[in-house]
Amino acid sequence: MSLNLDSETIMIRCPHCSAMYEELISRLKYEPKLSCPSCEKYVGVNLLELYTALDSAEKSCEALFQKLAGAAGGRSLPE
Repeated sequence: MSLNLDSETIMIRCPHCSAMYEELISRLKYEPKLSCPSCEKYVGVNLLELYTALDSAEKSCEALFQKLAGAAGGRSLPE
């Protein structure tokens, strides 16, 4: 099972003014240098950290699905 989180948003904190704002994961993947909507300074996203976190989330979800499938007595879970 592949988990696609591209359409989800995450909160970004500007390191310059500490403003918080949401950004789509897909945008961060393809445009890791953003402009803060509050102070308009550039905010860089570490792509290695982003992909590591996404991979970790996918593995956690897969483990949860496996655990739930085992608890369901072998019955498949709805998709």
